[in-house]
Amino acid sequence: MNCLYVYTKNTNIDNVTKYGMKLSEFADKFLFISGNEKAGITAFLSPKDSELYFDNDYTCLKILIDSINIYVYNKYCENSNYPDYFLTKYDNYHFGDYEEPMAFICSTILPENISVYNKIKDTPLIIQNSKDYFYEKSINDMLENDKFTKYELYQILLILGEQKRIFSVEQIENIKLYKDKINGKLYTKRSNF
Repeated sequence: MNCLYVYTKNTNIDNVTKYGMKLSEFADKFLFISGNEKAGITAFLSPKDSELYFDNDYTCLKILIDSINIYVYNKYCENSNYPDYFLTKYDNYHFGDYEEPMAFICSTILPENISVYNKIKDTPLIIQNSKDYFYEKSINDMLENDKFTKYELYQILLILGEQKRIFSVEQIENIKLYKDKINGKLYTKRSNF
């Protein structure tokens, strides 16, 4: 992907699109990178990664990444003892590597790299939400690498469905019947009692 997304208050839109975003003025985060503290502008890999997506007081800006110094870090692990393990240059990042990826822009963003993101008519997004994509990719990796069998996954999902009360459960001899409360579909599981 060649774009990142930054949210700014609606009152800043005209100045930002006309003059750009100076790092000294818009830096909102400091990270230690290779032992040195760096200032940066936080950005998102997908517009829906931010809770500001539905906030009418903010506008999403689409940032073209050409000639911009960018890192990606896992916000979930930013205060851990392994900050360098969860931080990489943007060019080295693969989508789905981090559970909660955040972009960290370490340079001024020129006005020609900024446009207002249009939720309705803009370029379609390959990844709608980075966290959901991480979970999907991780699950698929575990299945493809035979970490779990389909049988084990089926059993775990039945147990989880019972705990979440998605299924009603009935015991008939040594078989448990799981009935989906919405569509009535039945699932079976052998029981040991």
